[in-house]
Amino acid sequence: MMAGRPRLPVSTFGAITTQQVSQGIFRAITRFRDWDGQTRRVMATGPSRNAAQASLKAELAARLRAGGSGDSLTASSPFLLLAAAWMEDVMLDVDRAQGTKDTYRRELRVLVLPYFENFAIREVTVGRIELFLRQQRVQSYTRAKHSRTILGMILAFATRREIIPRNPMKETSRMKSPPHTPKALTSDQIAAIRVAAREWRTEDGRMGPRSDGQVRDIIEVMLGTATRIGEVLAIRQCDVDLDADPPRVSISGTLVVHNRAGVHRQEHPKTHESNRVIGMPPFAVEVIRQRLALLDPEDAEHLIFYSRVGTPLAPYNVRRTFREILRNAGLEGLNITPHSFRRTGATLLANELGMQAAADMLGHTSTSTTKAHYAEPDRTVKSGPAEVMQRLAPPI
Repeated sequence: MMAGRPRLPVSTFGAITTQQVSQGIFRAITRFRDWDGQTRRVMATGPSRNAAQASLKAELAARLRAGGSGDSLTASSPFLLLAAAWMEDVMLDVDRAQGTKDTYRRELRVLVLPYFENFAIREVTVGRIELFLRQQRVQSYTRAKHSRTILGMILAFATRREIIPRNPMKETSRMKSPPHTPKALTSDQIAAIRVAAREWRTEDGRMGPRSDGQVRDIIEVMLGTATRIGEVLAIRQCDVDLDADPPRVSISGTLVVHNRAGVHRQEHPKTHESNRVIGMPPFAVEVIRQRLALLDPEDAEHLIFYSRVGTPLAPYNVRRTFREILRNAGLEGLNITPHSFRRTGATLLANELGMQAAADMLGHTSTSTTKAHYAEPDRTVKSGPAEVMQRLAPPI
């Protein structure tokens, strides 16, 4: 029994045949195996044999592009093409936030491509990755960690597409994270920040626009709710219920900055699990009440913090103002950021009500993240253990 015609590999085409169909018209035909595994006839016409073949090849190139960048890759393909195919796949992921996609694109360009862009995929070996990560670790643990994450996702993508048989990242050494203890603000630091925020750009005779007090108010709300800066800036009039007991705010979104779309409100916080309703202390309620008094009660979707032209406040502008306030407060260089208010709230709640209460307030799904990264350990000396250990004292 004779063997049949061998099957074409996916995203390849067979021999091209050309024939004249009428005066001045030629047809070029071939078989093309599409990304779905089906082999189809593809044809194109032109005024000459060469023109018909050129038109057919253009049609085949379009089919290759439609099938996705990763369909025709092999282990010998440039790593640069694999990275592009992975990024294309990321952009199609409807469950991933646009801000995350932008971060991946930036970190790919800045961290990974400068080292691997001239290698073939099969040349991205365990040893080469190990050296790369060690070099990144010399600069910082965070840089090495992000590099490992991006490169690992690219190689996992290549494994799923059967471009490589295994993910070499899995065989590299584990990175040991440096010791880290969450640090809450002290009462003196909070007081100094409040004074500096209240006085920022309020001096008589100062050139330029005077402060509208929004950053001062944002600080109070972050302190009272232990929220992320993007979450505070995304609070709308409809998210606030001052008639509840206690008054509460729904954290249902965050402000994100996209490369093309600019600053806009994302309809969920950092993670979907971070959606939560927070009871507010009186000092934060008073600030919210004053902000609401400036808005049209009928405009439920209006943000309570906004620019002079009614647009969302850019988080990076608020951070820049906050750095100026820290400088005026004499707290520059102490690694204090808007996230410090979140850690301060977490620490207070953990010490007074327990770690679970802190995790719930912060929108964490477990207490492990809260304990490791947010709540500063309570190092005050308790009298209880000393009283218990006194039972071991020698008899009088």
